[in-house]
Amino acid sequence: MHLAHDRGIYLLLDECYVYLNYTGESVSGGSYTWAKDHIVVLGSLSKTYAMTGWRAGFALAPKPVIANLSKLQSQSTSNATSFVQKAAIAALAGSQQCVQEFRSEFIDLLDYMLAKLTQIPGVTCTKPEGAFYVYPNISRFIGKGGIKTATDLATRLLHEAHVVTVPGEAFGTAEHIRLSYPVTKQNIDEGTRRMGEFLSNLK
Repeated sequence: MHLAHDRGIYLLLDECYVYLNYTGESVSGGSYTWAKDHIVVLGSLSKTYAMTGWRAGFALAPKPVIANLSKLQSQSTSNATSFVQKAAIAALAGSQQCVQEFRSEFIDLLDYMLAKLTQIPGVTCTKPEGAFYVYPNISRFIGKGGIKTATDLATRLLHEAHVVTVPGEAFGTAEHIRLSYPVTKQNIDEGTRRMGEFLSNLK
């Protein structure tokens, strides 16, 4: 941050998952007031308040940046629909107990998902420290059964095992897939069972 600020470079800080941090060390870029002239903090209600698809968010930035963001936003979407505006007020002004509950549930589901994934021979996964995705390494399966890329694997998992994943190429790595785990434990059981069967049958 010092390097960027000293050079007049703006930093865009995506804080959509800032309250779904499992390390106990949540820090917002907005707290670095000495660098506020070159920081744009972007937030969303989609993740923290389960308002996915409603597209309500906010930005914290210097006045000239906000002025131009407002111009851009007003010409592209005009404004958020009325019920989304009311929901956003309720989410931000109301009790934040739901955020604590979400975080606790997600941590439990994360541990459950990791336990199931790592039972699949050949799959390894680093424990994430936030959000609600896991990013298992599937490199052991590249080159098997005609699979050449993570995209190939994700496509085959979708069509043959009926498991939805996102290939790692979308995030800059070629040996991973991404799975979302805020579902029931029964769904995790079934999804990982299907994945395990599919992967074990690759030759």
